[in-house]
Amino acid sequence: MLIVIRAFYLVSLLIYAVSAVGYVRAFGSRTPADGQKKSLFVGYAVLLHLLGLVTYTVYLRQAPFLGMFQGFGFAAFVLAVLFIVISRAVENDVAVGMTVLPLVALFALIGLFTPLAVVHDPLLAPNPWFILHASIALMSYGAFALAFAASVLYLLLHKEIKSKRLGRFFERLPSLDELDHLTYLSVTIGFVALTVSIATGVAWTLIRLGKLLQMDAKEIITFVNWLIFALYLHSRYYGRWRGKRSAWLAIAGFAVIIFNFVVVTILLSRTHAYL
Repeated sequence: MLIVIRAFYLVSLLIYAVSAVGYVRAFGSRTPADGQKKSLFVGYAVLLHLLGLVTYTVYLRQAPFLGMFQGFGFAAFVLAVLFIVISRAVENDVAVGMTVLPLVALFALIGLFTPLAVVHDPLLAPNPWFILHASIALMSYGAFALAFAASVLYLLLHKEIKSKRLGRFFERLPSLDELDHLTYLSVTIGFVALTVSIATGVAWTLIRLGKLLQMDAKEIITFVNWLIFALYLHSRYYGRWRGKRSAWLAIAGFAVIIFNFVVVTILLSRTHAYL
């Protein structure tokens, strides 16, 4: 059964990677590409990935995100699902796929190194608060990754328009307003999910330890992340920030997420080594 789980993860990774290459080539092609067919291909990868996650959960009797590698794999799945949803809402998903799917493939590649063994940690015993806390956190990461991709596209298109030498980005990308709105929508979803994740994490800590916070490095950086995206939304509502400043703020927020997810988890966290 462990071989089956690994096979699901490997095949889904290969499809993600092939799809990423296909979207990049389609963006550089002189002829318009049918992005909807490509997103359908990604759907097969998502289905196989889901089967792998379900099989992992049932066979090992534990959540599929009890560790950094598992977390990256689950985040890849969430981001791929979000991409499929977005691809149905935009007229041409080639530009979005060109930036999102390489991230999906990278996350899935890291997730491929998931240890297929039971995690023996009494603190991670099945608990609904923990499952909500970790799964919603990873969903927020997926939404912020989508905001990152839209922000990168915004900056590329803005630079091309400002240079007054219109080319491939102007021809293939959605308008600046559409990319800005996609970033805003993604950040809003991610911020709500991150807030719920923090709340359920506090509840889980209170149940386990009888206190609200452990003052762990990961908790502190997560709060910093929350403040960055709160600033993004506040500045948009009240400071009327739009465009480049908002895009750079979304990119900075995602950079902090990756730092928190990798560096803090491995080197600095005492209590969040599981994710």
